[in-house]
Amino acid sequence: MSDAHLEPQTAAVSWRYDVTDSRLLLACTYVLPGILGGGVLLASLFVGTLVLDALRAGDIGRAVGVLAVPVLALLVRRYVPALLDATDAFDPTDRYSLGGLAASSVVGAAAIFASLRIDPAAPFVLFAVSWIPMVLTAGLPTEGHTTPEADTLVVDGSRIPLDAVDGYRTVAVGGAGVCWLSYARGVPRAPRVVVVPRATLDSVRAVLEDAENRTEEGKSTLGGAERAVVVAFGLGLVAVGPVLWLLLPPGDGALVALYAGSLFGLFGLVLLWHAATG
Repeated sequence: MSDAHLEPQTAAVSWRYDVTDSRLLLACTYVLPGILGGGVLLASLFVGTLVLDALRAGDIGRAVGVLAVPVLALLVRRYVPALLDATDAFDPTDRYSLGGLAASSVVGAAAIFASLRIDPAAPFVLFAVSWIPMVLTAGLPTEGHTTPEADTLVVDGSRIPLDAVDGYRTVAVGGAGVCWLSYARGVPRAPRVVVVPRATLDSVRAVLEDAENRTEEGKSTLGGAERAVVVAFGLGLVAVGPVLWLLLPPGDGALVALYAGSLFGLFGLVLLWHAATG
């Protein structure tokens, strides 16, 4: 849960923010597992149909053979990690509830079935798109603390180099505040995106504003040639989708153009935004 509190002795503000603090973020974490679980559910229904058909036809051997494949798959999933001593295997119950996984799998199965009626390749596009919410929530949970008087900001154990911050932008989304930081050159490993509970956003913004004011005179901006290169790459990436839409045939080609356009276009927009604000 979101946790933000003030320590009067040091005027330090600490926080912790997780997907459980937002219904939207929590729903996003179930998109990819829902699609995967929906695929398993549809496959199970398909196998069950094959087994029933075999039993009705009196072909016991075929029914056993069909059942052998998923049974072997379950045995491999159950015992191979133990044989390999994989004690750190991923346990979905650490992040997901069984009820949420079951519900999302039903929704995922319905989405896959509906996409199949549109086009045979549509489920692959659906699977690719389902990774986007997972990427957006991959950085959670996050925690940190800031001390305005001491001029410090620590996020997930990493201290933000405030002396290298030359710009920031903040936006409040629901109960969270998102800070996008830009640094002077030579600070490639510093966190660029900081997510905090909305209650602590003002404290974090105050620290970042002080840091930006101190480095205002020494800001590093893109030169003319560098800006032109970034704009060219950005426009090229944005144009991938429309160009493929015109060149590829309708049907599967349109799906490829839509997927490639959304993927490359997103990076292109980021580059254009960087060229406009850098």
